[in-house]
Amino acid sequence: MMDSIEMMDKKKLLDIFEYMNERLQENQLQLEITVYGGSIMTIVYDNRPATRDIDCVFSEVNQTLFNHILDMTKFAFNLSEGWINEEIKEPLKSILKEDKETYKVYSNLKIFKPSAKQLLAMKILAARPEPAKDFIDAYLLCKDLSIKTKEELLRLCEEYIPLTLIGERQQNFIRYLGKDLGYDWK
Repeated sequence: MMDSIEMMDKKKLLDIFEYMNERLQENQLQLEITVYGGSIMTIVYDNRPATRDIDCVFSEVNQTLFNHILDMTKFAFNLSEGWINEEIKEPLKSILKEDKETYKVYSNLKIFKPSAKQLLAMKILAARPEPAKDFIDAYLLCKDLSIKTKEELLRLCEEYIPLTLIGERQQNFIRYLGKDLGYDWK
């Protein structure tokens, strides 16, 4: 089933947001959306050609009208079931603080993104194996943030997540991350 999911590149994601803004405007709705994960790596960091879904959290809005707008968007762009993924709400419960930045502002839609630091901490916490792109994303974020030592990485992480959540999987992830970056992070 996952193979049949339509991938969304940067242009398509931005077209979707533009379309959603137009529908919000027609319905006189204002919406704030915070976008996480692969969609942010695709539109902001340009390191991914595309993503399967938009990991996001929405502000409070007229849910009936908004569900209609999501259905219209799904139809207009021929998107798969699950193109909007609000499952990010669960890992966000572990986040000590949100460090959001404005990404884009339309007339009726405001898009936020987590800071690169928060995104890196979330990638370390997730530490999912391939085909998830957590490792590649964490590598690029470490480069972007000039993280050179394990101590710097852990200091950054503890701003956003309790270090007690760093288990064996995350420790191995960090060790391999350091190795790929050219450092010995035992």
